[in-house]
Amino acid sequence: MRPIITLTIVGLLSAVLLAVVDDFTREPIRIAKEQMKRKAIEEIFPFEIDSLKTVTTDKTTFYEAFDKEMKLRGIAVESATNLGYSGRIEILLGVTPEQKIFDYKVVYHLETPGLGDKIDKPKFKAQFRNRTLGDTNWKVRKDGGDIDELTAATISSRAVADAVVTGLRYIKEQYPKTTEE
Repeated sequence: MRPIITLTIVGLLSAVLLAVVDDFTREPIRIAKEQMKRKAIEEIFPFEIDSLKTVTTDKTTFYEAFDKEMKLRGIAVESATNLGYSGRIEILLGVTPEQKIFDYKVVYHLETPGLGDKIDKPKFKAQFRNRTLGDTNWKVRKDGGDIDELTAATISSRAVADAVVTGLRYIKEQYPKTTEE
């Protein structure tokens, strides 16, 4: 009987300790995630951001980047796909107000190290710059499209193209008047 009481007390103390630690760390973790997102947005845009406005919809979140004269210089959108080799891939996609791609940043993936994780390398990402939703066949070359796939990582390449197209569609829905198409 005595071990049961001891284990119950240890279990209760552990649960209380975990709850207290969770409570103390929740806010610093939220702040750290926001700072990482801000840094990722700054890396996407090739200009200095003076002001950043967040617009949240039922589908995703947009970030409008303004210069010192409060002129809209770029739009970033959170996009994702579940078509990756190892599942979900999340990106931040940055475009001009005319909806031409500046760049994207992979914020989450579980792709194979050394193969699929090359989706975040500058050489692969460069092929997306200045493309729009309407001027590109968003399939990989193996499937008859315009996107060069990574050797031995075609599934990851298809997934990134899917996430980019999804992001471009979100932007086109949210900002229909900024496009020249």
